[in-house]
Amino acid sequence: METTKLLRIAERSGITVDRFNLPQNRSVSVKCESGMYVALDNNMTCAEEKVCLAHELGHCETYSFYNIYSPLDIRGKHENRANCWAIKKLIPKYQFEKAIKSGYDNVYSLAEYFGVTTDFMIKAVEYYKGA
Repeated sequence: METTKLLRIAERSGITVDRFNLPQNRSVSVKCESGMYVALDNNMTCAEEKVCLAHELGHCETYSFYNIYSPLDIRGKHENRANCWAIKKLIPKYQFEKAIKSGYDNVYSLAEYFGVTTDFMIKAVEYYKGA
């Protein structure tokens, strides 16, 4: 899935996406009374932007927002839901299996094939190993 398709998902869902200078966080999603918002760092590679946008949309689409002030909220649970959503969108299982059968047999070649970061591809491989 390309970034333009992710932006269409955001638009259809009423999620505002904008770019800012966010060198430390790279991306963030927020839900408030007026809607849901995704902010992306304006200095990323195409692969980084795609992965960050998919991850933040995963928070929005699964309503996986956490309260940093609550000691009872489990941040990892929300991050996992967002990552799972992003993996399924960017690297559907059937395409993942097809790529492996076609000879893409390491995370670097798979990441390049799918246009994602190596770190994200590692998460996808771990996800599909457990599936």
